[in-house]
Amino acid sequence: MTQERGPSFDRRTLLAGAAGTLAAAGSAGSLWAQSTEAAISGSPEVAGLVLETVTGPVKGSKIGLTFAHEHLFTDFLGATDSGYMDVNWSDVTGACVSRMSELRAYAVNLLIEWSPIGIGRNALLMRDVSRRTGMHIVCATGIYKTFVPPQLADRSVAELADHFHRELTQGINETTIRAGHLKIATTEQGPTPAETKIHRAAARAAKRAGATIGLHSPFADAMRQVVRTLEQEGFDVRRLVWGHAQPSSLDDHKAMAARGATIQYDAISDENPQDPFWGGPTDDESMLDRIQGMVEAGFGDRVLVSTDACVALNPPSFQYSRDPAYLYRTFAPKLETRIGEAAARRVLRDNVIRAFQRGSNVR
Repeated sequence: MTQERGPSFDRRTLLAGAAGTLAAAGSAGSLWAQSTEAAISGSPEVAGLVLETVTGPVKGSKIGLTFAHEHLFTDFLGATDSGYMDVNWSDVTGACVSRMSELRAYAVNLLIEWSPIGIGRNALLMRDVSRRTGMHIVCATGIYKTFVPPQLADRSVAELADHFHRELTQGINETTIRAGHLKIATTEQGPTPAETKIHRAAARAAKRAGATIGLHSPFADAMRQVVRTLEQEGFDVRRLVWGHAQPSSLDDHKAMAARGATIQYDAISDENPQDPFWGGPTDDESMLDRIQGMVEAGFGDRVLVSTDACVALNPPSFQYSRDPAYLYRTFAPKLETRIGEAAARRVLRDNVIRAFQRGSNVR
């Protein structure tokens, strides 16, 4: 957090967006804009569950509304690039504090951060932002695709599993900040051998800790290959969150939910909803149709939604346009109209607490 060199992020744009959102929250007639954490935190089925956040354990009874898949800072240069994490950390911190304060206006106080090892994860940044804004943040361990940092490149499956497990149970980078879940990913065509090695390690660590794995895999065929590997290592699929699931069919979603997995639709507010890479469409009505289909099939407790936005991304030219505040400013009222208030609260709060609760073997 002491590094001050590198590209600067446009804080003026972020601050202007935050001001606009706060004004919208204050004037909107939506139940969501007027909610308070105290009014939301009354679901007895998740009240006693514990989340491992960057500032320590937090019970479900203390949680208001949530974001199930977001990023504070991500770096896609890779750890071997000379520019990796070479940014102005004062600007990054300021932008993150501004954005989290913006989201707190919607009674949101839990954010699940999906940036794992090798793509700029900064647990100290998360803790600083959490303390300054009151946003509880759950940090990830694991590795994204093949973005393996040099110090882990030659580790065996068992050694990687031990590393992930230490981060879940002891701390990250010689701190006491513990990860609260694992993040893994696969290429869209299916897992490479290098990715499968990471998947096996993650499955072993998750099994030992009783923890959740969040899987980045838009397409069902690739997802099923990864799940077979996870189960070969004894991982319980009921602790799986299938992220970026929206390009796959509703039948695929129902089939995984029937096995106990949680299905995540995480491109809310996407400005290019027909993007063929994500299998579109991701416009609000299409997303609502998916969620309603899951609820009507009896899987309302196995659905998550989020925006998968990133506050600061290195290099800045990689930044993509999604607005996390849109989830509560615009989408949540539509969701409530479509499936009812109780079901919407379940999707936007209770399911997140259940899906990302601390590992059952972590104390």
